[in-house]
Amino acid sequence: MTQTVTNRSLYRMLPGLMVTPSGAGTEPESICAPYNVQQFTFTFAGGAEPMAAGAYTATFVTPLNGSIVVSITATGVETYAQGATAFAAALNQTIGVDSLYRATASGPVVTAYAKSPNTDLALPVTAVPGADTLTASESVAPSAPSLRMGLFYVYSDLSTPFAITGTPRGANIAALPDSGTVIADLRGVVARAVSQTELSATFNDSLTNDAYPAGSLAPGLNRGEVVAVVDPASGTMTPAGEVHVVIAAGAYSVIGAVANAADGGNTIRIDNAPTGVILGRVPVDGFEETLAIGGYSVRQVKLKVNRGN
Repeated sequence: MTQTVTNRSLYRMLPGLMVTPSGAGTEPESICAPYNVQQFTFTFAGGAEPMAAGAYTATFVTPLNGSIVVSITATGVETYAQGATAFAAALNQTIGVDSLYRATASGPVVTAYAKSPNTDLALPVTAVPGADTLTASESVAPSAPSLRMGLFYVYSDLSTPFAITGTPRGANIAALPDSGTVIADLRGVVARAVSQTELSATFNDSLTNDAYPAGSLAPGLNRGEVVAVVDPASGTMTPAGEVHVVIAAGAYSVIGAVANAADGGNTIRIDNAPTGVILGRVPVDGFEETLAIGGYSVRQVKLKVNRGN
């Protein structure tokens, strides 16, 4: 069956949809979409101390407010470490930059941490007086992989500055499987906890797959029935058929999706018991559908997953 309406509220199946009601038989957990925030360093150096008298500036080019200048003025008696401390304070107080970055100073080096995992600005341009230097560098590039609904996930050790903690089950950092994943690593399926009509507009466009953006909290379904994404190259998923999770590209291309046949070490079979546990299968009332909307389509199937915590 292929659905072709253009409003998600009219679909009976959507990737990540939890089919079982809350309560016995359903076990979700809180997960967090992984990310690394962008970090800049600003290093004071150059001639012999003290700093040259004059203005030390860094110009940030922002998407909303254009060019914004962070500036301090040295009087000719400061050390580079003192200049870094003053520059960090100025960055934290400059309107338009203070909402994007938080700065700290250590010795002659200032480190500016982006406050959002989705911030990705060009390297600021610096200017200094005399023979001094103020060298800007991107020490950490932003990394913001999203968690696409309907795909299997594993726990991740990706560093996440400013991550939310103290949520149910600790909001474990999640990521898609990779070539080193084994069946014990698979946690469950990235799920959809609320009606799609309650999500932001970005979840209802016609160009991209539904996904939780970097840094956001999401539900992962460990036990229950959930709609999973089927790899485009898979044969038809059936209740009596095999279920394999794609962990590396090969015959299949969508990491974390399911397929009906093995592809060597690029897939993990989960409907039998190679390790004594049946992790997932297509239930007897399971069926496959194709969601077609706007510029993309996705195959999907109902799975019964069974990962206990």
